[in-house]
Amino acid sequence: MIERLIAAHQLINREIRRELARIAPDALRVRDLKKRRLAIKDRLFRHIPDAAEMRRVARLALGRRPAIA
Repeated sequence: MIERLIAAHQLINREIRRELARIAPDALRVRDLKKRRLAIKDRLFRHIPDAAEMRRVARLALGRRPAIA
């Protein structure tokens, strides 16, 4: 479930970037996308409340190497 939420968050991020890159971005669409993205982030933090742990899980789910501290 966490991987699906992370993938949905990533997809919405891409949609926001695509909309903002347009010549005349639709402000209402951007607002709606940002609200959806925040709702997904809230659901993720219900499962993993520690932000550092959330980043680690997200990197693993996305197949990225963990950052070296």
